[in-house]
Amino acid sequence: MTTTPVRKLVIMDVDGVLFKGHFFLHLARSIGISTYIRAFLLCFLFNMNRISIRELLTRIYRFFKGVPFDHAQRVYKNIPTIRLAGETIQTLRKHGYLVVLISSGVPDPFVKDLAIRLSADYGHGIETEIRDNLLSGNISGQLAKQDGKRILIEKILLEYNLTWKDTVIVVDDRNNLDIMHKTSLNIGVNAHYAVRQKAQYLVDSGNLSEILDIMDIEDAGSYRTLFAGMRKQFRYSWYQEIRRKSLHILIALVPVFSTVIYHTTLAVLLFLLVVYSVSECLRINGFSFPFLGTVTKSSIRKGEDRRFAFGPVTLVLGAGLSLACFPAHIANIVIWIVAFADTAAAMVGKSIGNHRIPYNIKKSIEGSLAAWITAFFCGYVYLPVVPAILAASLSCIIESLPLRSLDNVCMPLGTGILLLCIGYS
Repeated sequence: MTTTPVRKLVIMDVDGVLFKGHFFLHLARSIGISTYIRAFLLCFLFNMNRISIRELLTRIYRFFKGVPFDHAQRVYKNIPTIRLAGETIQTLRKHGYLVVLISSGVPDPFVKDLAIRLSADYGHGIETEIRDNLLSGNISGQLAKQDGKRILIEKILLEYNLTWKDTVIVVDDRNNLDIMHKTSLNIGVNAHYAVRQKAQYLVDSGNLSEILDIMDIEDAGSYRTLFAGMRKQFRYSWYQEIRRKSLHILIALVPVFSTVIYHTTLAVLLFLLVVYSVSECLRINGFSFPFLGTVTKSSIRKGEDRRFAFGPVTLVLGAGLSLACFPAHIANIVIWIVAFADTAAAMVGKSIGNHRIPYNIKKSIEGSLAAWITAFFCGYVYLPVVPAILAASLSCIIESLPLRSLDNVCMPLGTGILLLCIGYS
């Protein structure tokens, strides 16, 4: 139990937040691939709001009938926890927070043991029936019910004379939607899509200590504290933008490869389009595609963490359509314009862009000028001066429009059509 006066209550989910993955999926995988696939499909139906939490848990735990409890315990102990989980919880308790772990998917003995391991105040999980040291497949208890978490939290609040406004929750899936709006602060960690849309803050880094920064800013007692948080966020956004544009420039390699292996290049672009789409669908539901998911998380802008990031899709689509629709030299020009001119506009606009474009205040005249100069030199490699100026001017105009990521398609196609129309086919 906590020994300092309770300042606030912090509720932490276990599966997907403290655990990397879900306990019952780890247990299902240890039994066999067919059990794992069935359990995974049930989780998918739950996340799509097709079945309730009660039905999900009842059907999945039936798969575990006859599984030795000792085996389930070994699986639990082998599940890695999120980085700095114990240190974060200890810090919260030192500052007067009551930390309670609550899970509707993990057996109660394991959650209680996890609470001890991570130095939390309490742990609560579902009740699993055990007969002769074997799981019977039956579950019970408050947390196995649809509104079980809400009722349990209200009991804790009553015991400590707290209210929902004194509560912070750290969650990942839609089983928590009914309590998110009640709290003073809710944080999504590796959150599924439904939670990602509702959460006030998101943590996708795999480091639980990020919630300390979030809670420090929320409770900032001075402008100095708040300014430190803002400065850190600004510096992080610059790193993201540099990483993003470094990946953006890689599309300039497409003309190099297409001159040697044209059809293979188109096939690779299509393959990347499919793989990235799968990776994004996983990311916005709290999972990570190997390597690509990590790269995406480190490069997306603020706001894209809550939705599908279409930038890479339109970038690859624009390059592929350019190769398929235009002669080689025009395709090379327009792909290079997208790769380099758009990057120049973003970097110059963010660093020295002080004069806003009237019809698109998110972009600057300085950034558009940098895009025009870069686009001109991209065109001048193949074109005389006048056509290079025309191509640069049109691409610059398209880049300045409020098209979001669609400029990755509109710039190359529009510029390519212009060059065809003026006779450079």
